[in-house]
Amino acid sequence: MSQTPPEKKESEFVRSVMEMTPDAIAPREKKKFSPLTFLLDHIRLFALLACGLVLALSVRYIVHSLVGYGEAEDVYGNVADAVVGGSGENGVEEMLSSYGGQATPDYEASQNLSAEDLQGVTGQTGVNREFERFRSKLYSLKQRYPNLYGWIELPGTNINYPIMQSEDNDYYLDHSYTGSYLEAGSIFADYRCSRTALENKNLILYGHHMANQSMFHALDNFLERDFFEKNGTVIVYTLDGMYTYRIFSVYATDKYYPYITTYFPTDESFLEFAERVKGNSIHPTDTQFCAEDKILTLSTCSNRTRNGRLAVHAVLVSSVRG
Repeated sequence: MSQTPPEKKESEFVRSVMEMTPDAIAPREKKKFSPLTFLLDHIRLFALLACGLVLALSVRYIVHSLVGYGEAEDVYGNVADAVVGGSGENGVEEMLSSYGGQATPDYEASQNLSAEDLQGVTGQTGVNREFERFRSKLYSLKQRYPNLYGWIELPGTNINYPIMQSEDNDYYLDHSYTGSYLEAGSIFADYRCSRTALENKNLILYGHHMANQSMFHALDNFLERDFFEKNGTVIVYTLDGMYTYRIFSVYATDKYYPYITTYFPTDESFLEFAERVKGNSIHPTDTQFCAEDKILTLSTCSNRTRNGRLAVHAVLVSSVRG
């Protein structure tokens, strides 16, 4: 079988190319301009860029939040260990030394006196030594942070924080008890409230509803009937006393509802307020009020409605005065 020499094949190819005319080459069809196609192409490009931007911002937000949560845990974990932890007299001295403070006269006196003798120090019998220990820690903390109002504890939850108070209701939205910027903010008392707890007919405390379940997030638990019935105690410590409240109402509302009223011109207006917020509760109770009662209101944000708030109300049931 004969084969065409390579040289001949190459020469035939070259000759065919040389003999090709312009008509033999099919002209490339020009793509017609379409406004719709142009628009769709740019929409796709814009959507791609937008998705990339959203992804970048989301990652930045997540990282920022995690860092903020870590800072809040460190800040409040340290002060909780100092004030709540280290129980016993040695714990007091260690804490006072770390904050450069001094014990209150009542605490110092209570360590070496009998219950009868203590009456002369504080003006009452049966002085609560545990409260005096706690109060000494608050006293020391307040020397360093003058805006300290007190301390709040809700047994059965992780709510165990210092309470602050400033000249407005904005500062502690994004500042820690130390005064440093902190996204989690602080638990703080309404600026309209008296610094003496028992002078308030409605003592109002605010706190953020943090996604990592810190600050006042745990108030959500009281929406469950079983939890509400088993964990209805709130304890507020201040330099003038330890106050125990019983929760009687919890409900979702918005920032426009007047549940944060602080001024009551008459006893009737206060009783009307108390009955109204009691009637709002998703868990009915048989709580009865009198004109001398004191109410504690805890408020946090809620995503159930626009500008939503979760309100928890409690009534004072006992106190230990300093």
